[in-house]
Amino acid sequence: MYPERYEFLRLGTVKVTGKKVNVTLLVPEDVFDYKLKNEDIHNIQSTIDQAVGSDYQAVCHFEKIVLSQENVRSALAEYLAKHFPLIAANVDFSRVKIDLSEGLFLAFTVQQNIRDYMQRVDFDQKLKDFFHQKYSIEVHLFFDVVEDAEITLTADSALDSGRYGKTVVVTDKSLLMGKLSDLHDPAVHISTLRGEGEDVVCCGKVGRLSFKTRDESKRAEYKKFYKHFYTFSITDTTGYLNVFINTDDEFGALQNGVEVVCKGRVNARDDMSNSMYVKSIALCKIPFSTIAEQTKPLDPPENYSILFPKEYHEIVYDQIGFDFLKDTNRKASNTTADAVSVAVRAIKTERAVVPYEIAMCSVENGKIKEYVHTFLKVAFTEDSERAEYANRMGYSSPRLSTVIPDLIKFSANRLIVGVNPAAALELFNAIAKPLRYTFANDVHVIQQSALKFDGAKKGDALEEAVAVANAFISE
Repeated sequence: MYPERYEFLRLGTVKVTGKKVNVTLLVPEDVFDYKLKNEDIHNIQSTIDQAVGSDYQAVCHFEKIVLSQENVRSALAEYLAKHFPLIAANVDFSRVKIDLSEGLFLAFTVQQNIRDYMQRVDFDQKLKDFFHQKYSIEVHLFFDVVEDAEITLTADSALDSGRYGKTVVVTDKSLLMGKLSDLHDPAVHISTLRGEGEDVVCCGKVGRLSFKTRDESKRAEYKKFYKHFYTFSITDTTGYLNVFINTDDEFGALQNGVEVVCKGRVNARDDMSNSMYVKSIALCKIPFSTIAEQTKPLDPPENYSILFPKEYHEIVYDQIGFDFLKDTNRKASNTTADAVSVAVRAIKTERAVVPYEIAMCSVENGKIKEYVHTFLKVAFTEDSERAEYANRMGYSSPRLSTVIPDLIKFSANRLIVGVNPAAALELFNAIAKPLRYTFANDVHVIQQSALKFDGAKKGDALEEAVAVANAFISE
């Protein structure tokens, strides 16, 4: 009836209830805000009325397609991982430039052999068709071709991810509250949530469900009053998330043990956990086997390589290197204890404990054999002497996530000893788990009084690690 006039429309959900047909139509953000007029809505409604016939009453709902760089980058990663895994494995998504000022401009950096492969499989046209269908937008592609490199493709290539690390596509969604369009994006692992202010989709199994009906006599006391309040947690095997729902409806299908996907804004809690006030939630099916495969612990790196000190504040010595650090007054020991001592220097903020220096020493056959020591890149704004020192020492240092594989290799399958070794491993695992590494070492506590060392000094993580190792040898 209106050829090409409303080609920007995408059909969402269609629900038939008795004699009523609810049709959801998805409209690009710019069209929805500036170009969709009452006349257009009337024309679309009339066309749908004719299509369903006089036996049914058609009701149209229009929902906005929100187009952002984050949505585009995530959609691109998911599409390539599913349809072009070889290309996905050889594209650095963090370097893909996205411009939404006039249409959609995507600029890739690819090696020549990958670009040749793209042309053979008609990649350009298929990608343009995908984004035009998804967002009703004109797409322009640009390629910066670099020298050939080895083409890589692993079993993990198709599990890629957008901004937050590995993601999971849930199925069989049945809406309970909000908009189903809010839940179209893949769910992110709970362990990858970064805290305050994130607007994300998460999924998991419901537990600790609590339901409360509020006193309606107090309705006038509140500007926005909801009859019911749900609280529960969801777990996806990588972590848990506290969830809150304010609603006027009761959800009988929401029970402990069911699987749900929800979207909302994340808030950081005092106990270092995260919570979410939900704006959309649906029952669903979650491929937990996929999550388990994505997050299972990796073996330690095969090759423990030593980088130059100017690039990485790591130095490894044999026993001779410890002569200037050893306690000359301590009696020689012939014990054969094998372990790794650990010392961490960190600054505790309102929301987190942020490490800025780490040291480990290995103990074999009653002797300190080698150590690893590094400062870490930090970003403190608080005005304190420790923060200034941490910023200065960590300016050209690696991040903890970069160091984790080396620490895993250095301590693999060995006892961890320290003044508070469990807290140190908990801190490491918070960063290591999304990287698919896990510190699962047994721990042994050394009393602070057993150390011959001044723990109040700055920059003393290595000295503490050596003192811990000596105390352990003498036990």
